[in-house]
Amino acid sequence: MDGHRQRLRAGGPVTRRSIALVAAVAAVVMLVCGGTVGLPLVLFGQAQAEAAACEVPSLPGASPVPGAGRWDSAQSTHAATIVAVGRQRQVPPRGYVIALATAMQESTLRNLANSTVPESLSLPHEGVGHDHDSVGLFQQRPGWGTVAQRMTPTYAAEKFYEALVRVDGWQRMRLTDAAQAVQRSGLPEAYQKWEPDAEQLAARVLGLPSIDDIGGGAPTAPCGVDDLGPVPVGPGGWVQPLRAMVTSPFGPRNGRLHAGVDMSTSDVRGDPIRAASAGVVEQVKCDWHTTCNRDGHTGARGCGWYVDIRHAGNVVTRYCHMIERPEVSIGQRVAAGAVIGHVGNSGGSSGPHLHFEVHTNVRPGPYHANSSNAIDPEPWMRARGVPLGTRS
Repeated sequence: MDGHRQRLRAGGPVTRRSIALVAAVAAVVMLVCGGTVGLPLVLFGQAQAEAAACEVPSLPGASPVPGAGRWDSAQSTHAATIVAVGRQRQVPPRGYVIALATAMQESTLRNLANSTVPESLSLPHEGVGHDHDSVGLFQQRPGWGTVAQRMTPTYAAEKFYEALVRVDGWQRMRLTDAAQAVQRSGLPEAYQKWEPDAEQLAARVLGLPSIDDIGGGAPTAPCGVDDLGPVPVGPGGWVQPLRAMVTSPFGPRNGRLHAGVDMSTSDVRGDPIRAASAGVVEQVKCDWHTTCNRDGHTGARGCGWYVDIRHAGNVVTRYCHMIERPEVSIGQRVAAGAVIGHVGNSGGSSGPHLHFEVHTNVRPGPYHANSSNAIDPEPWMRARGVPLGTRS
């Protein structure tokens, strides 16, 4: 694992407690699935598991899975089941994290009955909710299945994953956007706060120090920015900041200067943004706080999360609308092609893209790159042997 990730990840050595949890997870999956299939953990080296019809509701107080952190035994059992179903379906590990975070928000990982659904009260449950006619771990409504099916954790997880994998580009979305595409909640941002907990619990279930070890973390660089590899650098020491087409050029727009170019392509969210040349990071900032770490909109202003890099000859480049806090810090020296962040949609933005600017003759200081010294990046980069929008 590379240590460049800025955000704290679940980690630490594998302890006796985590070993016990992994062993218990395998046991509970065998119990719930009638002994027909084991959890295909990376730790156990199984490539895949057999399909199994597991439709036995969990039994409160009878779980063999020990608690993990803030989650008690019953909650940890449900987490193990959710991960097991994901593995059985060969869903990428990012899906386990999204599913766990969704269940954390919807039910705090408890199999909930509903006071307005009498049948649910006669089925095994760990609490009673009151939200419309929703039941179970994912608070699924009648369109998802019968009451008994929706209160069966394996069935509920199956249905969640079925819907998730049909969402175009789900692995590259923010967690809350992917979850919302399935759940259609009245609180679409609510899932995001559970991401760290879901990553940590998924890792514990799998017996891993971090879910990033198998690429289940946020849609950026699962094992550190260096894993994204090198890129060709032009003879002048410059490199394309993003492998994408120019979708909006430099120039006047609605009475104001569009001081850079917009670069995008299909499914660009989460793609690596690279330093266009060697230099020193001069600014790391989110200039429109209400859209930091979430999608912006055309009614917002500014770059959202952005980075300024000062290069030789008083040249400054700017990289806007990143998906989350950039991978670099002020004062850090970066090489040409180093990954500095990932494409997002923060700030005043109509969709995921990189807004890239070049400023020349910028006097020293972090706030002197502005529209008065902005130039068209396309001829600048072409003259340095790395025309924007090409695949070379």
